[in-house]
Amino acid sequence: MLSPESGQLLVAIPGMFDPNFDATVVYLFDTTDGAAGLVLNRPTDIPVRDVMPQLSESSAEPKLVFHGGPVAVEHGVILGASDSGIAVIDAETAALASPKTIRLFAGHAGWETEQLENEITSGGWFVFSGTANDVLTPDPLGLWRAVFARQPGEVRRYRSYPDDPGLN
Repeated sequence: MLSPESGQLLVAIPGMFDPNFDATVVYLFDTTDGAAGLVLNRPTDIPVRDVMPQLSESSAEPKLVFHGGPVAVEHGVILGASDSGIAVIDAETAALASPKTIRLFAGHAGWETEQLENEITSGGWFVFSGTANDVLTPDPLGLWRAVFARQPGEVRRYRSYPDDPGLN
């Protein structure tokens, strides 16, 4: 069975069986007991300055709150990028952590022990290496295609998958 690692990306297959994750790219930040991650390509229309004005200046473009996943959407999660890498930062101590750049998420994605591995094995997700550029992309809506575009081999073809296959 595949065991994804923290820092990797989960990229949903076209036509994902769960509408919460259709055409998503998820950054895994914890894989110790089950898995937890953040959906990187679902910006909301809520400016960071309206929710946490003290973090607006260090927020990555677009300076919006992102929908991190279907779990605990009433709680904020902050990803911070610094010279030492990407880390999840507690919202209450974010100003003290002084990351160079942050992205604010409402909620997160979560899987029970072996649940994610089963979804990967059944073909629901691709697992790829991620970069700081993925996590803080200024073009979150283009991220799903961009991740596929840089992959070798046949999987690269998904970059041109239509938004609505029924229109073909």
